[in-house]
Amino acid sequence: MRDLQRLKELYEVFDAMQVSNKSFMDSAKEAASFYTGGFGEGQWAQEDLQKLRRENRPPLQLNVILPKVNLVTGIERQNRSSWKALPVEPQDEDEANLITALLFHLDMNRKLQNLFSRVHKDGTITGRGWIDVFVEPGRDFLGEIKVRREGWQNVLMDPEADTPDTGEWMRLGRTKWLSLGRLKSLYPDQFADLKKIEDVALTDLDLAAASDVDVHKEMGNFYRSGEVVGASRFVDPTARKARVVELWEREWTREHFIVNSRTGKLSPQGFERKKDAEEVARSLTSSQAEFRASSPMAQIPEEDVFDVIVRSVPKTFMTVFSGARMILDKVPNPYSHNEFPLVPYFYYFEDVGGAVETFGLVENMKDPQREKDKRRSQALDIMNRTPKGGGVFAGGKVTSDQMNDASSSGKWVSVPGFRGNVREFMQQWSTSHLALINTVVGLEQAAAMDAKEISGATDPLMGIAAGSKESGFAAQTRIRQGMLTLQEQMENLDSTKNKVLSLCISNMQQFYTRPQIMRIVGNQMGGELPSNEVVQKFLSNFEGMRFDVVLDGGKNSPTMKAMKADQVGELIKMGFQSLFPLWLELSDLESKDEIIAKMEEERAAQMIMQQVQQGIKQGGAEG
Repeated sequence: MRDLQRLKELYEVFDAMQVSNKSFMDSAKEAASFYTGGFGEGQWAQEDLQKLRRENRPPLQLNVILPKVNLVTGIERQNRSSWKALPVEPQDEDEANLITALLFHLDMNRKLQNLFSRVHKDGTITGRGWIDVFVEPGRDFLGEIKVRREGWQNVLMDPEADTPDTGEWMRLGRTKWLSLGRLKSLYPDQFADLKKIEDVALTDLDLAAASDVDVHKEMGNFYRSGEVVGASRFVDPTARKARVVELWEREWTREHFIVNSRTGKLSPQGFERKKDAEEVARSLTSSQAEFRASSPMAQIPEEDVFDVIVRSVPKTFMTVFSGARMILDKVPNPYSHNEFPLVPYFYYFEDVGGAVETFGLVENMKDPQREKDKRRSQALDIMNRTPKGGGVFAGGKVTSDQMNDASSSGKWVSVPGFRGNVREFMQQWSTSHLALINTVVGLEQAAAMDAKEISGATDPLMGIAAGSKESGFAAQTRIRQGMLTLQEQMENLDSTKNKVLSLCISNMQQFYTRPQIMRIVGNQMGGELPSNEVVQKFLSNFEGMRFDVVLDGGKNSPTMKAMKADQVGELIKMGFQSLFPLWLELSDLESKDEIIAKMEEERAAQMIMQQVQQGIKQGGAEG
């Protein structure tokens, strides 16, 4: 019964996360349809489509969102930033080069760059993109670092999240729909008894009640016998798949740590029991005493004193369940970095007071797009209804079908048995309504301009000059100003990249072996292998490396830095050669420092030569 109560609690958490994320999911799904067009109907509401069909009106879609999104994502692709590990201390140079080589191996064939660009596109369209960083057995059963995109529709944010940093979230959820064969392949022990996909609704937990009273009483989403209430949420009978929920949780626990009283450093790992920590502290003290006794002549620093302290630390756990089946319950995080393996990218992350809204570029362009579609549809409908030489019969002597033929297609309709003047019977349909077309066209053009202003994808940013007499310098200035609208989004992408790369480095330290690193680095460094000491330090010094090596971020965002380098390069092409040193500083050339030093030497030599020549001239004048 205890397991059943735990499953009930998990359902309540899952329900709360679904409710909290529902508004985003609905909006994101609509935004994706606005971008793709949804096979000709994605930008229209169903009630509007039904009305148009009843009135025989065309549901036109003139997609102005797609080129705006492609422009923003194209700018990111054109100005991709690279990464390099930089040492904080001089003695960390070799370790930094090792990390850089490992990261370049991970980005072989630009896999990571393409992945980051795709996730950036997810964020641009919907507001959220997700990257999954995990380890799976590779060749020779060695740990292989995997980085892949996770669909935005599969991930549920913590309802209480108030920061884009998942390190401060208390939970994170992911859902997947899996077939029966896939379920048995991933979890053979838990689903060995499954005969059909609907069986996930039958619990394998102990349903015995505490007493024989009310043994069939409903308990929340469960009965004490039978199936889970609302099992349709976890079973898709058409696709023959079941929903699996993967829930990551963070809890604060108290652990015992060994502290060096002389240096103030803590042990990287804690102990649940104080007794275990005290035994390790005594072992360290004993080893230190033995070393002092065996090396009386050696210069030994001041003696270390090891104590045990208690601290509250966050721990992450993973729980997996499907229907009424508990698959994994609160399993400790297998990764030493103790972080959620899913890393988000947010195009916009806004705290609106007690709640958080995440949205992309498309969200605020939906209304201008609807306006443009509706106005063009109205204009075309007015033109289609204009009489083409026909007329409307008066006097109530024609049927409704005849009236429709005469008024919509301009067809003449004969009325059998009619006697009298045709002009008295028929009046020509007025064409005064055609003036409405100009008004409709004006509204459509205004909607197109609104889309540009709202998205930030203005004409200069799209390469369209403001006028035929606009100079190249003025165009570059306008483009540079337009780039400022993307500054926040590019910085958010850089934060996502740094987080992903940090997790990758941690996983390498935890799962890579020395021969594996030697093989990887040998390919990346042209056969020049690092020393065993450097590799061993990288593998064993996770806590130290976290602070000794940082990813190259520079003073500005690396992505924006690359953009600025391209802008300066365009100015150099226009004749501003004096900006070449600035372009070198902004570029990511590996040899830029040597080039700048060489230019400084040449400049100094020219100044000396000028001084010598000036001195010769002055001496000749005096003679």
